[in-house]
Amino acid sequence: MISIESVMAEREKALEEFAASEKLIRKYRNKMPAIVPKWDASPASISFNDIHQEIVSSGLSIYNCQMGELWAGLDRPEFYESNTLWSNNIHVRSKIAGVIDAWAQGTALSPIFLVKHGSLDKGLVSDGNHRLTVARAIGASEVPFMVETAKEAWVSRAFPTAVCIHQA
Repeated sequence: MISIESVMAEREKALEEFAASEKLIRKYRNKMPAIVPKWDASPASISFNDIHQEIVSSGLSIYNCQMGELWAGLDRPEFYESNTLWSNNIHVRSKIAGVIDAWAQGTALSPIFLVKHGSLDKGLVSDGNHRLTVARAIGASEVPFMVETAKEAWVSRAFPTAVCIHQA
């Protein structure tokens, strides 16, 4: 049986987390810190992504790609343009602030996860849209990305000079 005390404690914790998140949003909306993206392209970083376990179990490849080439190979890259950074219609502001804060603290984040567009040799961002948007906004020159190893044939067509740095 759930007690009123536990419900109230959970509510208080949620309110504290919300207040902390709103504080970060205000801080970074007012002044973007000078940050450099730090990526964790190790196989262990895969566990931090929101990727279905079936896909992870089948194997993932991690690539490094120049931002310009990544941009050209994405479907609808305008969703990740720097002018969308604080847009409530496109992004979750607390996640944007979280990415900025992580990089401001020197925390490495896992690569974005791409899947192939159904009919085009273009990538769709399946996980990591906030990381990509912040990376774009701060002028990152390279971005690592992951793809399902069994379905990676399209990568060389969409991102011709991307380099595979790991297969897990």
